[in-house]
Amino acid sequence: MAKKPKDTEISFTETPAPDEVEIPEQREHFQIPTRFGAVPVDEAPLGWEVETRRHQTKVTKFQHAYPTIRLPFQEVERVEFGHNDEFLKDNENSPKLKDLFPTGTNRLFFGDNLHIMRQLPSKSIDLIYIDPPFFSGREYNVLFGDKNEIRSFSDIWEGGMPGYLVWLNARLYEIKRLLKDTGSIYIHLDWHAVHYVKIELDKIFGFDNFQSEVIWWYLWGGRGKNKWSRKHDTILFYTKTSEYTFNYFDVLDDHTLVAGSSKNRVKYKGALVHHRKGKETEIPADKVLPSDTWYIPTINAMSKERIGYPTQKPKELLERIIKASSNEGDVVGDFFCGGGTTPAVAQRLNRRWIACDQSRIAVAITADRVARVVVEDVGNLFPVPDFTVEHWGVYEIPPLEEFTEDEFRGFVVKAFGGRPESVSPDIHGARHGVPLYVGKPSRKSRITKEDVARFAKAIFEKRRSNRGFILAWNFGRDARKAADILAARENKRIDFVRLDLVRLESDDFRSHVITKDKNYGELLRFIRPPQIRVKVKRTGKRKYRFDVSESVSLNKDGIIANVQWDFDHQPGRFISTQNYAYLRDKKTKMPVLVVEYTFPEKRTYTVACSVQDDQGGEQTEVIEVEVK
Repeated sequence: MAKKPKDTEISFTETPAPDEVEIPEQREHFQIPTRFGAVPVDEAPLGWEVETRRHQTKVTKFQHAYPTIRLPFQEVERVEFGHNDEFLKDNENSPKLKDLFPTGTNRLFFGDNLHIMRQLPSKSIDLIYIDPPFFSGREYNVLFGDKNEIRSFSDIWEGGMPGYLVWLNARLYEIKRLLKDTGSIYIHLDWHAVHYVKIELDKIFGFDNFQSEVIWWYLWGGRGKNKWSRKHDTILFYTKTSEYTFNYFDVLDDHTLVAGSSKNRVKYKGALVHHRKGKETEIPADKVLPSDTWYIPTINAMSKERIGYPTQKPKELLERIIKASSNEGDVVGDFFCGGGTTPAVAQRLNRRWIACDQSRIAVAITADRVARVVVEDVGNLFPVPDFTVEHWGVYEIPPLEEFTEDEFRGFVVKAFGGRPESVSPDIHGARHGVPLYVGKPSRKSRITKEDVARFAKAIFEKRRSNRGFILAWNFGRDARKAADILAARENKRIDFVRLDLVRLESDDFRSHVITKDKNYGELLRFIRPPQIRVKVKRTGKRKYRFDVSESVSLNKDGIIANVQWDFDHQPGRFISTQNYAYLRDKKTKMPVLVVEYTFPEKRTYTVACSVQDDQGGEQTEVIEVEVK
């Protein structure tokens, strides 16, 4: 397995506009008996806006609350396992696979899941599990402390429960669009909002497509003296249509766990049991049909799979869901992936996967877990596709500087909301008909007066326009002076050109995003990786202290948010050492920057330290340590 350097693996993926799905008409379900009079009934989910203009009705589908913006994906990392060509061949026979996995790899996204989902192809995913933030309080939901995470959660709490439901409904609508017609969704919630969310799910997916309310119960939790102690979560299981995958035989319950067991032959009406070909199967004597109450222990402090953050879900929970509602080779999605349990389990069960989180720390931990699964669990059991880490909206600067000029220009034009074009070597695109010029990839480069003159000439000669934008990292004084001189000709000559000089890191560059929603400004940013300084000191026999407290974020207002350690690093892959992926001080909840580790033997070790800041920057430092 090899992990390619981040400075060479960058790509831009353009996706077509998504198809639309409709909210089902369920008038009989919502109908009020006439004897009750005129009682208002809301048949549409909250946020489903209907716009009426001059006697015409237009459904805007959550656009008034969350307008669509399209930005490029930036591939910053690719972890290779040596079999990806096999999965590229699969794309030739499946347009949906090619649209979802254009390079054949599984995909892990860092960014806002709503906008990422809006750029993915319809009817492409077999099973989606989500564990969205519970409506239980701001502090409880902010797990990693990323600024991106905090910004997103501010949307959740605006407007109380209705605001939370609109926020979630916009995402559930996209999830329905992404599901295949035989697809399923599992939504993991607790007592705070599950009853409200079910009403919305009934509206979006249809009451008839609600299949089960699963109760996951456990021993952990509060012990109330004035009410019943809360010891369970609820998982709502919906399907897109009446035909879906349900492999009951793969998730049978033990006879001892379920009362009233039965050994009768069974066949699920309406369910597609693909690998059993619909045949009746004899249930073993010690097994019974799976029930909707599951006892699965939570992650405790001594668990080997424990990462450290409080809402981590056990692998057994996801195994049960993935085995029941998907088959090998199917696509599993999780757009609130957190610490990566869903993609890790999907990988081990030989499913394709796509995952997303708004926290860069969560994405780093997920990548770590998936790599560990392939190395430690999967091995040579079956071919495994590579996976990529892709950014949407928050872009790393150093990899962009490694672009060719054409790649860089295409990326910047699309990030600016324009379209690339090649009518002239000095016009690189257009936005709303206004020509665009893009500088060079290097952040040290500057736009000169010669660049301004060539662009102005091309605008006038090729487009007969008097307006243009120059987009670049920096501008020389002579460039600004030249632009001012051109603009000053406005009332004197017919060939004047007004040029706006826009720095890529300025508010002007993201103005097209902000005009759609004032809160969208933070969705489009260029960031730099942290600067890592590692101090090493021997403190005992094979015991060493590692200190990164002098490491700094190079992004404005940024602080170090997480540190991962791999004390036996192998070339091309980062797999954190057990209990060194997400360390927090118990009192301050801040990341632990000084750790100690006892090596198992005397030899020279390669140690890797991966650091994330709270703005989305990430960097890995590799050092050699001679253990004595």
